[in-house]
Amino acid sequence: MDTERLLTLARRLVGEVTFCVAVTQSECGDSNARVVQPRPLQDDWTVDFITNRRCRKVRDVKRTSRMTLLYQGDQDLSYVCLVGAAEVVDDLQLKRSIWTPAHYRWNPGGPDDPATIFIRLKTERIELWSAVQDVLPPPEGYSAALLLRDGDGWRYSAS
Repeated sequence: MDTERLLTLARRLVGEVTFCVAVTQSECGDSNARVVQPRPLQDDWTVDFITNRRCRKVRDVKRTSRMTLLYQGDQDLSYVCLVGAAEVVDDLQLKRSIWTPAHYRWNPGGPDDPATIFIRLKTERIELWSAVQDVLPPPEGYSAALLLRDGDGWRYSAS
């Protein structure tokens, strides 16, 4: 499979989705999943979202330093998973620059509240599957196309 085509398609599909599912590992090893509204994907495949320091996902990320973001695209019958290292980021300037009135619902203290933070994912692995875009790796489309970070670039790997 063509790595550049897959990267372009994955970036487009992620960009079309407003909400995604953030998955972390709980203390007992179970998966914790919740809907989040990520910021736009950066050129280096880093993505972050605002949350509150008191949330369970923050504790999970601090403990494991790992997270998966799952984007589902109904229009393309597709999904993209971004998997990688995660960290808690407290960047006051960034909070102020992207703050909207809608953020007050979950973070009533505003951007200056120390409880309002970001979780940042640094993507190391991309999984992509799309029926409409014919990304259906063998055997018979049962697995996703898998891209692994390789230095400054990406390489395709059979999943």
